[in-house]
Amino acid sequence: MRAEAAEAERRFDVREAARGWHRAGAIGEAARAAIEAAYPDDRARLGPVFRVLVFGFAVVAVSALFGLFGLFMAEAFTRSNGVPLMLFGLVLVGATELQVGSLRRAQGGTEAATAFLGLCYLLGGMLWLVESARLGEAAWINLALVLVVVLCAAAAYRWGYMLFAAAAASALFPLLARGPWGRLTWVIVPVALVPALLRAGDSARLPPSHRRSCQAVAVVCLVFLYLAVHLGSWDLGLVEALTGEGRASRAPAPAPFRPLFAVATALVPVATFVWGIGARRRLLINLGLVGLLSSIVTLRFYVHVAPLWVALLVGGASALGLALALRRYLDSGPGQERHGFTAEPLFADPERRSTLEVAASVASLSPAARAIERPGFQGGGGRSGGGGATGNF
Repeated sequence: MRAEAAEAERRFDVREAARGWHRAGAIGEAARAAIEAAYPDDRARLGPVFRVLVFGFAVVAVSALFGLFGLFMAEAFTRSNGVPLMLFGLVLVGATELQVGSLRRAQGGTEAATAFLGLCYLLGGMLWLVESARLGEAAWINLALVLVVVLCAAAAYRWGYMLFAAAAASALFPLLARGPWGRLTWVIVPVALVPALLRAGDSARLPPSHRRSCQAVAVVCLVFLYLAVHLGSWDLGLVEALTGEGRASRAPAPAPFRPLFAVATALVPVATFVWGIGARRRLLINLGLVGLLSSIVTLRFYVHVAPLWVALLVGGASALGLALALRRYLDSGPGQERHGFTAEPLFADPERRSTLEVAASVASLSPAARAIERPGFQGGGGRSGGGGATGNF
């Protein structure tokens, strides 16, 4: 990542934190203004809604431009084995570099669109070129996964997009599964990488976008770790199916060892949840809770104690009850906290509403029904007469 772009990210995060402190009442207007003056933002940015709209319009416009180019050059395009795709991708990569660098754009929508499309066109052109070499299906899949990992990781490092980092990690695990010890590597790699990734996600030496990318990769690693030890994953041969040989290539699990998968299906989410509590990491706590819910649903499929809707209803009600009891327990402590935990939001915007409140507010913005006003009777006069007599009224 460019040094000036990394510095702009740090300044933007400081300004956003100061605004949050001000809205929460932790600092005054003068302190907020002083912080914003000390950390100026020199980037052109858009709000979330306009950013999404600009991104969509840019994707449609660029894709239409390339489609028009391919329409007039159809024959040459077919014979070139994806070279125009790669050239167009390089042009979009250059456009992204220009916007991020000289034009100083960040969170503007267009630079994200050109980065995304540039990566897609580059990858598509390379895969087309590799396919024309007729290396075989297995070699083509392996090379395709390697290209996805390398290109997405390079894009995440250069531009700091968290989505590219997650895509690189998501392609890495299917690549590892194609080896002789795929399921074992799905366990070893997350156990080795996740602690380092979480520490990197807190490191002040990294730009904010790189920290978020490290956290995204850690989430992907924990998800694949859970899939590796999941009992249903083993029974379905999920990891082994990625080798291309399918479930038949794996011998059945020995009876003494199969219960280990059942135990690990329950213990991995619990361990993640406990780790999150001990490390005060909301990310790990949320992942642990989602894993516990998934394990409960898995238990329902193996032990038919009740219909699925009943199990989900009981599980949801239990989670709500536990949340209310935990909140009551934390609020009853001195200073509304116990052991360093609190149910109160820290430096949260008091004006920020929940999703339901926002939805209700948007629904209430529709114009109210109004009665149509019709004019009443208005006499316009007339004439009467007969037998030679006339008159007006």
